Amino acid sequence: MATQCSKCDSKAVYLRRYTSEALCDSCLAETTLQRVRRTINKHKMFRENDRIAVAISGGKDSSVLLHILHRIEKKYPDSEIIPITIDEGIMGYRDRALEAAKKLTRSLDLTLEVRSFRELFGHSLDDIVKMRKSDKPIGACSFCGVLRRRAINSTASELEADVVATGHNMDDEAQTLLINMLRGDSRRIVRTSRPREKALRGFVPRVKPIMEITERDVVAYSHSQALEYHDVPCPYSVEAYRNDVKDFLNDMEHRRPGTLLAILRSGEEIGKAFEQTPVATELRECEQCGSVTPDRICKVCSMLSDISGN
Repeated sequence: MATQCSKCDSKAVYLRRYTSEALCDSCLAETTLQRVRRTINKHKMFRENDRIAVAISGGKDSSVLLHILHRIEKKYPDSEIIPITIDEGIMGYRDRALEAAKKLTRSLDLTLEVRSFRELFGHSLDDIVKMRKSDKPIGACSFCGVLRRRAINSTASELEADVVATGHNMDDEAQTLLINMLRGDSRRIVRTSRPREKALRGFVPRVKPIMEITERDVVAYSHSQALEYHDVPCPYSVEAYRNDVKDFLNDMEHRRPGTLLAILRSGEEIGKAFEQTPVATELRECEQCGSVTPDRICKVCSMLSDISGN
């Protein structure tokens, strides 16, 4: 790696391979901030007087997201950042991650709002995994993903947030795009990347401000800013289909830097193409909980009924 920063005369500490930039600590932080700011402006994610719910887990991605948004939003005194954490109830994992989230929010003089699966759904994720049926077991990550999305949306609605920011980075986005393609569900690309102004009724708009920085960038930024975060993988993550896709893309990005960014841009174009031929989806209220859903019974109620045997 070059010993001199590409932006100044200081010693380089990090190579951003997909842009061929050697960066010192200061320029690493500043260019990362600039990339996130460009992403926010490009996708018109925020307005000057927004109440922004920031979903944080205590991990590196959401910690970097909160730290960067806190820096950016200082220039907009009419906006408000509300960090929220969903406690899934994973013994020995979430408690340590929750403590990391609390430390970060205290350091930024923010108040952390915490909600739990047990509080919202009557069961912790550990309970749900034990209760799931053995004849047709649903993966723990599937339960967690569906319930977390509902929990974040209901918490943001309760707090009267205008928008929810999540810590999905470029790696996450590329993985999701490829997973949807591999599963033959390419139309989901539109649903998972819906612009703020096209949010569905009943859902607080979601935005992904760090979607154009890689996981390597996230780690480098967190170290440059000495951010504390929980870095132990979820014990249920071994079940995830995503792991195989992640390994493949990590190898491709190492061999051919820029692969992740190319997939991200391709996903944007695919999404635009599908928007030209939209499929009408009738939304209704779930017969059990009243949430907006395309089906008679929403996915959350369906899953909870499945484990309870009702």
